[in-house]
Amino acid sequence: MKISLERIPGPELHIGDTAYLYFGGTSYLGMQTDLRFREKLAGFTIEIGTHWGASRAGNLVLSVYDKTESALAKWVGSEACLTLSSGFMAARILVEYFTNPEYSCFFSPNCHEALLPPGGRRTADWSELYAEVRKESLKNRTPVVFTDTVGGEEKPGPILERLKALPRECILVADDSHGIGICGSHGSGSWEALQALRFKEVILCSSLGKALGITAGMVAGPARILDQLRETPFFEGASPAPPAGVATIGVSLREGWYEQQYKRLLQNTDYFHALTGHLQLLKSQPPYPVFYFTNPKLAQYLRENRILITDFEYAAEAGSSSPKRIVITSAHQNAHLERLAQVLEQF
Repeated sequence: MKISLERIPGPELHIGDTAYLYFGGTSYLGMQTDLRFREKLAGFTIEIGTHWGASRAGNLVLSVYDKTESALAKWVGSEACLTLSSGFMAARILVEYFTNPEYSCFFSPNCHEALLPPGGRRTADWSELYAEVRKESLKNRTPVVFTDTVGGEEKPGPILERLKALPRECILVADDSHGIGICGSHGSGSWEALQALRFKEVILCSSLGKALGITAGMVAGPARILDQLRETPFFEGASPAPPAGVATIGVSLREGWYEQQYKRLLQNTDYFHALTGHLQLLKSQPPYPVFYFTNPKLAQYLRENRILITDFEYAAEAGSSSPKRIVITSAHQNAHLERLAQVLEQF
């Protein structure tokens, strides 16, 4: 059931005269409706402008990109960072980079569509992935594994245990769109944990529009590789992310807004687990703030009790039993969590 809205919802929304609670989407840190964040974004839009349509390889450059990329690299923990116009573009530039005879590319069962090149195929399961990568590592080409850092068939959350079984001589390209801002030290994402696995190389890509609240993408990794990405036609020919948004990310990092919201998210998730941990309805991996269930009757029951969640299927997954997602965010108050827990208990 599609519902048309006039504005981005926070934890509460109105449809006509009816009030609902909202536990869906990807605004994990609640930045899209955070007043100080929106005011800063509006101010930068007036100060800098709405859009920078020139190539970043041009003779005129805006300093805000280099400044924010340095701040992102320091926060994430990588040598360097590169911003692009979206998370999808960040993934595609890596697909383009590694699609050449020097590498053999493999795609995990949970690999996002953005990381799949034309003709690319996800392995049926993790055992198949391990076997194929080990076989290739005995040859001359370097194996490159593309994967998401979170998500799985059993429960939502980080998949680091799955990645430990991969040969260390492979390159890991990891999409951290659902990890950046909500996983790792201070919410800085999965980079630190992935580096600890000691692969030949780790390159991270991510949307910055989910937890961080800005339409942009990011690649994090070795400076040597990112310098090469800067010189590709893919990067040079594309417009960058809107500069006001990039500047707002920089301020949010400098002022500690993301870390403050991350701490609030941990509190909310812990509280919700305390309220619902005894229920068998939900699959979760504490402290990750996403809860899965597959019973369609529960989704309907929540709607009847004026609670909306993420409940749809991608066209590519039509006919499958796609899990429904309950998402806890930093913007939720205890009363919201208590009401949701009460309805789940009644079901």
